[in-house]
Amino acid sequence: MRHFLLVLICLATGVNSIAQGYQAKNDVASQTDLIEILVKAFHITIKQKPPGSKPISFSIMPASTTSSGGNKILVSSINAAFTLGHVDSTNISSVFVLPYTDFYQNIGVGTKINLWTPENNWNIPAEFRISSLTQYTYGLGSSSEKSDEFQLKYNNVRAYLSGNRRLVDHFYAGLGLNYDRYYKVGQKDAPTTPSAFEKYGVGTSPTSFSTGVSLNALYDDRKNSINPDNGHYFSLIYRVNPSFLENQSKWTSVYFDFRQYTSLDAHKRKILALWAFYWGSYGDVPYFNLPGTELEFGTRSGRGFAQARYRGKQMLYLEAEYRFDISDN
Repeated sequence: MRHFLLVLICLATGVNSIAQGYQAKNDVASQTDLIEILVKAFHITIKQKPPGSKPISFSIMPASTTSSGGNKILVSSINAAFTLGHVDSTNISSVFVLPYTDFYQNIGVGTKINLWTPENNWNIPAEFRISSLTQYTYGLGSSSEKSDEFQLKYNNVRAYLSGNRRLVDHFYAGLGLNYDRYYKVGQKDAPTTPSAFEKYGVGTSPTSFSTGVSLNALYDDRKNSINPDNGHYFSLIYRVNPSFLENQSKWTSVYFDFRQYTSLDAHKRKILALWAFYWGSYGDVPYFNLPGTELEFGTRSGRGFAQARYRGKQMLYLEAEYRFDISDN
């Protein structure tokens, strides 16, 4: 019963925002989602919004997952979707708030923002995070074994903000500021002495921080970045951490992200979604800033693996999804 209620809550709160704005071409049946069914069944009266208003669509998705520290974590994704300009000329903006905890060793909250100003003249992505985490680490490289694991405990503050100005059509360029701070860093149950973490030696002290400036290039012709049914996305981010920002070490990184969404049926929602990225780091990169699974902007890579299961100076990643509607309408 507990699992059934959780699924029902997920459907009731999430399906409406996922399905919004989409209607199959030449489909004579009108689209119906679970919210509309419940409204009719319980005779709920909904106050109509005044003409010309700019509604904000909310969804809440509770979930449970296993942390890289080995404990169950309760996660809730609170999403707000809206447009800052006319719907015909402005992309959908989104704000995700992600609180999580296991009521023991892991607690935190993160915010991911992707804003589009009127007429899509500016794109403003951002990420803010504060957390206290326990995370397994396995050393560096793709050949690490399960027996290499040991725990790292740390607190983290992250603030990333970029502004990208449209140059022509769907092409953008801009600048960003990236700040990372790790403190109260410690390790536990390392299989060797010194551990792989201690051997690395950069960003392994109880406190470390990096402040970077990024140069950004972007191409994005997706109308709805939350739930795209076609389009392309290219992003190139070159980050430097200059000495005048009092960085503890000198390093740079390059992140190239490619996504493509292809509709396989003109009348029903059948989408092939491809995603690939290259993430390279150079110089004396702090341990916690090294590329790794679920460590990139968005923290979605390596699904099926724990966060930071694989970590190293270079990372090449590729995945594919087939997305489809569950019901006819």
